Amino acid sequence: MQIEINDGLDAAELGQTLVANRRLQIENILTPASAEAILAEIAANQNWFLAYNEKGQGVEAALAEVQRLPPQQQQALFAQINRSAGSGNFQYCFMQYAISSAIKRGENPGHPLHAFHEFCNGPVWLDFMKTLTGTAGLTHADVFCTSYSSGHFLTEHDDIHESRHRVAAYVLNLSKDWKTDWGGHLAFFDERGDVEQAFLPRFNTLNVFLVPQAHAVQQVSTFAMGRRLSLTGWVYL
Repeated sequence: MQIEINDGLDAAELGQTLVANRRLQIENILTPASAEAILAEIAANQNWFLAYNEKGQGVEAALAEVQRLPPQQQQALFAQINRSAGSGNFQYCFMQYAISSAIKRGENPGHPLHAFHEFCNGPVWLDFMKTLTGTAGLTHADVFCTSYSSGHFLTEHDDIHESRHRVAAYVLNLSKDWKTDWGGHLAFFDERGDVEQAFLPRFNTLNVFLVPQAHAVQQVSTFAMGRRLSLTGWVYL
């Protein structure tokens, strides 16, 4: 799979906006052919895991295993996740394929989506992100493939990691014709909890923001008629 950044973008100019505002949305980040190719591979992906938080620990449960649970057990699991979120705990619930982690573990060699990990750690993407963030010392990036459907969410957090220096987070949105009322916005909050800004997950649009910032992915509506698909991760010192 060939992946190319849109050569009409001025990373230095965009970087001035990012540094000034600490967040930025870049439309048409990839060439149309690249975006379509990645979307096709996400649509074909069979390696999905339910991601959620349990007592402060991230959990990945294979989708096939979750679907084999009796309905009552499935309902109890999602009720527990929702209770945790409603109690003010950091919580999330969505489907993901942790591409960089799978590569590190030697899983699924040759999976087409692994090409995006290689791209994000190659000179083209890293140089673009160095210019964009104004951080020449970036060393690497990681990437996850995510899918948010009805009821999925990610509660407020700031992306600080206790042992890894995350400079910026990125979200490459790959859902077509996403409607405003469907939710799933990447929302940023001020000190009072008011929404300062919220980005719709537009197709072939890169949302990037400097860490730390209070943000969340707002819950996808029960009437959303599609999946909020993205490739997301962080760039590191």
